[in-house]
Amino acid sequence: MKGTMMQFPLTLVSLLERAGKLFPRVEIVSQRPDSSTHRYTYGDLYRRARALAALLQDAGLKPGDRVATLMWNHSTHLEAYFGIPAVGGVLHTLNLRLHPDELAFIVNHAEDSFLIVDDVLLQPLEGGVVHAAHARLEVALAQRPGRDQSRRRQRPAQVIVRKVSQR
Repeated sequence: MKGTMMQFPLTLVSLLERAGKLFPRVEIVSQRPDSSTHRYTYGDLYRRARALAALLQDAGLKPGDRVATLMWNHSTHLEAYFGIPAVGGVLHTLNLRLHPDELAFIVNHAEDSFLIVDDVLLQPLEGGVVHAAHARLEVALAQRPGRDQSRRRQRPAQVIVRKVSQR
């Protein structure tokens, strides 16, 4: 039976490592909430997912902590999808079509430690999810990219972690 078994578990971390090492120049194309197109490679995904993982770890993420994401389906969400499990976090994707009160209940019930939100979705949620969530919650804001005039290309989105004040 050993010949039909895998030699390592098939996890998102192993898929990220494989894509980053074997296919670093293969292109990934996604569309942002503002309908602009974002192009980058699996090598870029690997570096950015690892950078997000390090940022979350530096902000206090421990193995087993839950990280909620409230984002449209684009490159920054893909980075979170791979980066969170890379440091042992549990990815908790939220349905962005739910009412803010429902999202607050879900985030509290799951005891999420972090919430990563697209900047275009944050304003409607600030009164609900962010302030109704338990005191441990930290919000990471995925900002839309700006134009880098010196290189005439789009800068990648940034993820900024900020503490939510305790109630």
